[in-house]
Amino acid sequence: MTRVLITTVPAAGHVRPTVPIARHLVAAGHEVVWYGGRRFRPMIERTGARFVPITADLRFDPDGDALESTDGDRTGGGIRGLRAVVHDIFVASIPAYAADLERHIDAVAPDVVLTDHTFMASPLLARRRGIPTVVFALGPLAVSSIDTAPFGTGLAPSSSTLGRLRNRALALLVQQVLLRRAQSAARRIVAGMGAGPFPGFFADWSLYLADRYLQAGAPEFEYPRSDLPRPIDFIGITDQKGVDHFEPPAWWTDVERARASGVPIVVTTQGSASTKHGQLLLPAVEALAGRDVLHVATTVTREPADVLPADRRPVNLRLERFVPFTELLPHADLLVTNGGYGGVQTSLSFGVPLVVAGRTEDKMETGARVRWSGTGVSVDADQPSPAALGRAVDRVLADGSFRTRARRFRDVYARYSGAATAARIIVDTATAAGHRRTVA
Repeated sequence: MTRVLITTVPAAGHVRPTVPIARHLVAAGHEVVWYGGRRFRPMIERTGARFVPITADLRFDPDGDALESTDGDRTGGGIRGLRAVVHDIFVASIPAYAADLERHIDAVAPDVVLTDHTFMASPLLARRRGIPTVVFALGPLAVSSIDTAPFGTGLAPSSSTLGRLRNRALALLVQQVLLRRAQSAARRIVAGMGAGPFPGFFADWSLYLADRYLQAGAPEFEYPRSDLPRPIDFIGITDQKGVDHFEPPAWWTDVERARASGVPIVVTTQGSASTKHGQLLLPAVEALAGRDVLHVATTVTREPADVLPADRRPVNLRLERFVPFTELLPHADLLVTNGGYGGVQTSLSFGVPLVVAGRTEDKMETGARVRWSGTGVSVDADQPSPAALGRAVDRVLADGSFRTRARRFRDVYARYSGAATAARIIVDTATAAGHRRTVA
């Protein structure tokens, strides 16, 4: 039996993809302890893991969704928005997380730590104690490279001579100017914990801290890099079917009728962190009203009646707080999304093309990869107009090449076993470390 400590930032996009991994580990007879936000306790405990709550004194509410604390109107998109999120949520929180987590690491005495790629406190503490660490990257691959522009710019990759000059110049700008505050803070914090120093950009340090680095998705969705500093284990997606209890809503027969009659089914999601439904969901409702489609939209963070009263809804709209993607996307022809990485990957795993709109956090990079892979259209705006969304939806539904490419990704993801692969790598990492200690 292997004792695994899981640590995740309290955000749905970080917790949900990790749930299937925990289930696999528990089912195989391993002991799992999960350090996370109280909001996610029921979801975590359903895996069979023992829940340990975050009690750190953080700048955001650890019992909510960490990314809800980012103000899209204040931070904006691209590098500027990423700068605030990275410093406030992921870097400045390291000391508080470390102080809170240290006692749990001592009490649990794990054989291996599994942490999401933004949770730097966990691998730093594990390194200090000689505990092996597996890092799970839940967003687009953010590793710096001579072949790519800096993460957050949303620019397409280029390995030409001019492209590499562009990449190098932008990297200097981002690291030494735009994210200088976060870089300096990360260095001070790591030094204060008695770890490091680590070379280069702080966003790459998880590679040096990890014994194994798991990347959600597939290499076909990622930019080619000729200078990766170490191998990366792509695992596809972790199948989240069954994570949520599902009872078909009363209107579910409309989905079945639309599928049988050939009426396109368009799904819109605002995402799990944003509460500003006027940014995407309501413009999408307006854009699709009157079109010959069945529009299914989810509000996630608010009750549907509070977002759009029933008497104001178009006849082709079905509005629900939440419907699991694993139940809905197999019937869909298109997903309109704010660019959450997990939702995009799930959509592609079902062969469903995309319209992506979003520039905050890592969403600009996700949209850029959708464009680059030819699996959909990126509107490249946090609050697109109904006209822009309508044009994008029409283009994807009319041009079969988007669906063809999305279906190729469905076949790509079918080659991966997701959570099962991740669980095997986690146990193998603990076993190898134990063997090394025994030999020594």
